[in-house]
Amino acid sequence: MTTTTEPKSFPMPLWLQGIMEALAAAFISAGIIVVPLAIMWLTGAFAQMPLNDAGALGAYSWLASFGVPLELTSVETDELVGTWWFIPLGLFLGWLLLARRAGKRLAKASQLKTLWQPTLGAVAAFTFFVWGTNTLVTMDTVDLNPTLAVLLPSLVFTIGYVWGALGYFRHPIGEYLVQRVDRLSDSARNVWHYFWALLRAGVIGLAGAWAIAAILMTVQVGIHWAEVTDVYQRLDAGIFGGLVITILQILVLPNVVAWTISYLTGAGFQIGATEISPAGTLAEAQPAVPIFAAIPTEQSIDAHWWVLLLLALAGIVAGWWFFGVGENHLEDLIIAKIPNHPTAITLAVLATGATIGLTSGVLCLGVMWLANGSWAIGSLSVMGAPLWTSAGLFAAHIGIGAAIGYALAPLRHGVTFWRTATDD
Repeated sequence: MTTTTEPKSFPMPLWLQGIMEALAAAFISAGIIVVPLAIMWLTGAFAQMPLNDAGALGAYSWLASFGVPLELTSVETDELVGTWWFIPLGLFLGWLLLARRAGKRLAKASQLKTLWQPTLGAVAAFTFFVWGTNTLVTMDTVDLNPTLAVLLPSLVFTIGYVWGALGYFRHPIGEYLVQRVDRLSDSARNVWHYFWALLRAGVIGLAGAWAIAAILMTVQVGIHWAEVTDVYQRLDAGIFGGLVITILQILVLPNVVAWTISYLTGAGFQIGATEISPAGTLAEAQPAVPIFAAIPTEQSIDAHWWVLLLLALAGIVAGWWFFGVGENHLEDLIIAKIPNHPTAITLAVLATGATIGLTSGVLCLGVMWLANGSWAIGSLSVMGAPLWTSAGLFAAHIGIGAAIGYALAPLRHGVTFWRTATDD
């Protein structure tokens, strides 16, 4: 009698899986930055730059894409030129998605109660990779804070990782939260539902504004396509160089859309010394980036006042949706406190518009902060929209539109009732 012994397979420990997934995300993200720079160096784009400086440039570019500020110094005088702080939002979203993929895969390989094991290994491995990168590379003209250089990329990875892991376990976590909310008192439960609905309405307002701005930006680029292609021809970067420039512009497009939102509020935005707003453009020298050739230069507030009404459409959608959810417990409170019904309804509509506008404004403030930055090159130390002004005006636009949408939303029930009565 013969027996066959099958080889035993041992599963990889969860902490080791976390390390492997984190290193995969780190190497992929670093490769996206380093490989194009390496090809440009090999083809002579940085002919005067030594290999070690070219590698340091790639490493610092990778760290800067996570939001690490870089202090640039002059080679001749060794004085501070400026601080580079600019996050291409398209690239930033890519880093979040890579971390989300790692979190989702590790959550799938483990249980909720053992998720801490791969999480600890993944965060530790990514942090070690960032620390090693910052420690091994140096450049005479670039200085950075070593604490921020390690903390910020690790924080971005952790956010994306948690997004993916909690997304995979969203059903058990959601059921747990529902059970916890159901145990609350009626008033506490109403407050919870109200703020959750208010947050979603704010997101809808911001998403609607983003769509409007993206459409307007696309139309503007199409109108000025001849100027855009002329900049491409003047750069004469070759096939690979033109491809790199195009990819960089695609990664910066979300930043430009955010600036377009500020333009639609009336606050406008700056590209160095160039100021752009619906009232007009104060044109100065600007970088030779093809998409910047589509900046409007001949507008006036008398002829283009209508652009200031577009964001209200996003607010109308948010207010309309908020009415349909039926979780406006602030309105219930106002009606209960004020006996005069028309006055109570008017105040409730105004309060609803104000709260939705305020929520959208806070979200817009975060987006504008990420979209703005500094290129630390002369006048280009200012890139983006005026933070507080644009967010405040955005809140006003969305709030006015939300009040209108919330006030008009009951009409759909009237139309439905009228159609039903007619059919009967």
